[in-house]
Amino acid sequence: MGKKKAGSIRYVEHFEGNGDAVLESAAKLSLEGIISKKLSSPYRPGRSENWTKVKARAGQEVVLGGWKTTNGKFRSLMAGVYRGDHLAFVGMVGTGFGQDTVRRIMPSLKKAASDKSPFGGKDAPRKTRDIHWLKPELVAEIEFAGFTEGGNIRQAAFKGLRQDKPADEVVAEAPATRAIATPAPKTASAKSSEVMGVVISKPDKELWPDAGDRRGVTKLDLARYFEAVGEWMIRHLKGRPCSIVRAPDGIGGEKFFQRHAMRSTSDLLTLVRVFGDRTPYIQIDRVEALAAVAQSGGLELHPWNCAPDAPEIPGRLVFDLDPAPDVEFSEVIEAAQEMRQRLHALGLESFCKTTGGKGLHVVAPLTSGAKDKVSWKEAKAFAQGVCQWMANDNPEQYLLNMSKQRRKGKIFLDYLRNDRMSTAVAVLSPRAREGATVSMPLTWTQVRGDLEPAGYTVRTVPSLLAKSKAWQGYDDAASSIKSAITKLSAKS
Repeated sequence: MGKKKAGSIRYVEHFEGNGDAVLESAAKLSLEGIISKKLSSPYRPGRSENWTKVKARAGQEVVLGGWKTTNGKFRSLMAGVYRGDHLAFVGMVGTGFGQDTVRRIMPSLKKAASDKSPFGGKDAPRKTRDIHWLKPELVAEIEFAGFTEGGNIRQAAFKGLRQDKPADEVVAEAPATRAIATPAPKTASAKSSEVMGVVISKPDKELWPDAGDRRGVTKLDLARYFEAVGEWMIRHLKGRPCSIVRAPDGIGGEKFFQRHAMRSTSDLLTLVRVFGDRTPYIQIDRVEALAAVAQSGGLELHPWNCAPDAPEIPGRLVFDLDPAPDVEFSEVIEAAQEMRQRLHALGLESFCKTTGGKGLHVVAPLTSGAKDKVSWKEAKAFAQGVCQWMANDNPEQYLLNMSKQRRKGKIFLDYLRNDRMSTAVAVLSPRAREGATVSMPLTWTQVRGDLEPAGYTVRTVPSLLAKSKAWQGYDDAASSIKSAITKLSAKS
């Protein structure tokens, strides 16, 4: 291995024996975990079943102050600890729930229901339709990867409810001090480049030369952007395979599209199996994973439009209104409003967002229960039918053919996003193009003549989003596509 300075690389003797005992020792030393190899297997690079990594994660009790739903279904718990005279919100617990677990805890959640938030302090979350407040009575045990510098929990997983501990005794636990050798403390620069527990290497690397303000956007800026919008963004990503447009050297360098896991893929990203493909797909199920995306130079996120954790079931329709270069943006705005009216006539509510380019996306959330679900083939055919209906009524304005020769002066109604394995840029995703623009969620009152999509950038969006009412009621607006299909057929 050659000579290295002490502390750079440390080789330790391997252990042959009880793995549980070694893991317990690692936990007592506050180590992240252990790595094990099958004794009879040779050393070979890359992922294989011969190697196993086990984390020794910390435990913590938290007070439950609320829970969130998506399309009326349970998604996550809202955790708090007492700091001073108030219950401080410390983040979401979004994993560790099987169907049996949800059925087991739901009676307790409903019994503790409240009409007001139990959280106090400056970081207390605001009420939205998908939040259900709880009286601060229930205590849950979680395992997690530690606290962020801002005091929030990282990578939290639910372990169970505690019946033996009063809620008012729950505070953030400090790790025990042990008389063991400790690594050198992080430098100030290292601490400042850590976002949601992920250390951002080369934080000053410029990814965009300008964000409309004559200042470059760095890798650290991108990670902090994801941190600022992550809680809003994650509910439209979670449970869906997601492709990533990566540009490690910035938008002026090489770009590539990643959908499958690679050898260097962060453990914060979820790997999921999709029917028909032997290689796992990437999925973003926790906010911290967005920092890992930024660390890898991931600029754009393109999730499937399936229902959460159900890749074979459509969960939303996306209509991409893509204008030819000679079409005024005011015409795209009119097209979006017309699409909204036509979908409403079919019984579907819709929401609008910019694409980060010259077009607009109209998005219709769908119910996906046993009585409402349809195949991807049916969803795509319906989306095509809606676009054809619109184009037939105004062939001089719209078309369904993507041929550039035919598109002059027209808007391409792209229904092709509504197919299995097809993707659309995620709401709030940055775009790997000039200006560091973002796919911004809008209220329908904003979809008017003075709309300026170029003004929504990585730099401006966090503060705008904090004041926005865009997409309120999205989950509650989900509708059945089956009845819409019947209504569209009647118009043919």
